[in-house]
Amino acid sequence: LQREVFTHADLERIAKYLHELHPEQSGWLKFNSHKNFLGFGYYDINVIIAALNEKGYDLLWHDKRTGIEDADLSGCVGIIIHIQPDWFFRRGHWFALKHFDENLTVPKVPTTYVGEPRAARSISENEEREYEPKTHDPGFWNLDSKLRHPEYIGDRELLNAFLQKLSKRNRLHILLVVPSVDHTSASSSQPPSSLSSSPSV
Repeated sequence: LQREVFTHADLERIAKYLHELHPEQSGWLKFNSHKNFLGFGYYDINVIIAALNEKGYDLLWHDKRTGIEDADLSGCVGIIIHIQPDWFFRRGHWFALKHFDENLTVPKVPTTYVGEPRAARSISENEEREYEPKTHDPGFWNLDSKLRHPEYIGDRELLNAFLQKLSKRNRLHILLVVPSVDHTSASSSQPPSSLSSSPSV
């Protein structure tokens, strides 16, 4: 949506509602399974689906058995990527991709800084600095919060290549945000049965 639509209180309200609706999902520990029990947020996908439903959107899971190039993005307003954790104590990561129809101008960031973990940057690299602005044609953008600035991907062909490269390095889920049409038949809005638990955000 690219604006502040949901507050922390909104997501807490939804997580509480889902927990009260199916408390048995928490097991014998009785904590709310739809969010991080330490209070760090990290809400599960059910909270995100319910939040988007409130605004008139559905979340469709892309079937990993088919190539991303076969996905119909004609009615898609955004793409959510979930990178699964690769070991027990490391959280998964969520970020969004979105297509913009207009030309956008953003600072041109040297590639040595794009996507580097914050902890790996030196003090000098974290200092405020001026970058040369660059205007990009309409296309898809990577809105990952770990990037210093939004990263231009390009057209659909370049998007396909971006996601294919990403999937080779990570275990990930690709979710499409679309306008709600019929909640009673949206079977593809359910997580794949191969998931033992819902991913969190």
